[in-house]
Amino acid sequence: MPQTGTPRARARWLYLMPVFFLVNFFGFMDRQVMSIALPGGMMQDLAMNATLAGFASGIFSIGALCLQVQAGQLAQKARAKWFLAGAIVVWSLCSGLTGWVHHPWQLMVLRFVLGVAEGSLSPAVVTLLAFWFPDQNGERNRAISFYFTSVSAAALLTGPLGGMLIAAFNWRIMFLIMGIISFLTALLWIAIVVDRPEQARWLSSEEKEYVVAAVQAEQEAVRTSSTLTVSGQKLGPVLAALVKSKPLWALCIIGFCVNVGQFGFSLWMPTAIKNLTHAGMAAVGWISALPSLAAIAGLWVWSWIARRVQQRRLTTGVPLLCFALALGLATAAGGQAVLAIALMCLIGFFLQAHMPSFYSIPSLVFVKELDGAARGMIGVAMGLGSFVGPYLTGFLLSLTGSQTMGMWVMAIILTIGFAVSFVLPKQLLGVKHPHPGEPVRVSSRVGG
Repeated sequence: MPQTGTPRARARWLYLMPVFFLVNFFGFMDRQVMSIALPGGMMQDLAMNATLAGFASGIFSIGALCLQVQAGQLAQKARAKWFLAGAIVVWSLCSGLTGWVHHPWQLMVLRFVLGVAEGSLSPAVVTLLAFWFPDQNGERNRAISFYFTSVSAAALLTGPLGGMLIAAFNWRIMFLIMGIISFLTALLWIAIVVDRPEQARWLSSEEKEYVVAAVQAEQEAVRTSSTLTVSGQKLGPVLAALVKSKPLWALCIIGFCVNVGQFGFSLWMPTAIKNLTHAGMAAVGWISALPSLAAIAGLWVWSWIARRVQQRRLTTGVPLLCFALALGLATAAGGQAVLAIALMCLIGFFLQAHMPSFYSIPSLVFVKELDGAARGMIGVAMGLGSFVGPYLTGFLLSLTGSQTMGMWVMAIILTIGFAVSFVLPKQLLGVKHPHPGEPVRVSSRVGG
């Protein structure tokens, strides 16, 4: 677990971050395990073709659009704890009930509601992280990296675990087990998570004072430099202010593009591996874990690079371009199984590499009244990309009988995201306040 090397940081990493990690870990598994269920009997049992399967997966992302902005704003107002506790319970039920569906329309309904519930998590949690971890010394970057490592770790284990459960039981029992586990994380969330450091009984007075002072200083620096302000926190004026922001539109477009690539690739990767290797589902599950292992390495390597390059638009955009190039190479490899799987691992390395920089930008661009809603709007764009990616890839697979066209289209969309990253500010204001008692120093550029 990441440490900052000083006692003041330990409680937040020991109490708060493991809960955020586990909730996102099992939430992602609930969502992504369908990629193993499809070739593991679900498509056959429900009589679905590739287009319908892609739509069933992608409709999750349509549901995820519904509460992104509201969740971000609730976190901004310190009212996210119980809202998210209810969301975790709802998605646990949806996951378990998926094992009982007998018609595609039932699957569509459950996937949509699953998306509504799960879609509220990350905008709220990443907004909360801005109040718990100052940007200075890359601490927020490490917290974001740790949180999203849960996605890579879940993707790493979804294939092997899902494959083994299907081999031992069937895809229906697999969904039931996943729903029960997710429900247990709701109890953990209720027991430990609070909205603000000031509310945490497990946090020392020294650590509370340090975090609150550092975050307040950071927000004052952003407020001084920002030309985009709003009075109050009512949703209407907040959204009216945000739609005028060029950085917000850039972040939305980038988020859309990267999620088209991420979810389009992730959903159909096990199917591609099965077609390449003709292996059983347990073996497909283990092989599909390799790109996810590379994704964990890529996330932390690029977090380290971002703290040293000190150009967040570059450390956001360049991974998208590398992702696109790797997709092109993997597609060109054709039916060469070993080479194609190796290139899938290269894709995995860049799959989430943009995240530490991308998710740290809003709190350094927007004043606190706008930050939560801005993250929600970005989440809406990303949710739309999460729908388009699987559906478009499935449609092109049905149309052409091959995944080649879908991979090339995703590579082009990712390249567009890379180009748009240059619209983001080259320099961002930040605060350096490395030790309690030292004066706050405002820096014209923030690393990582």
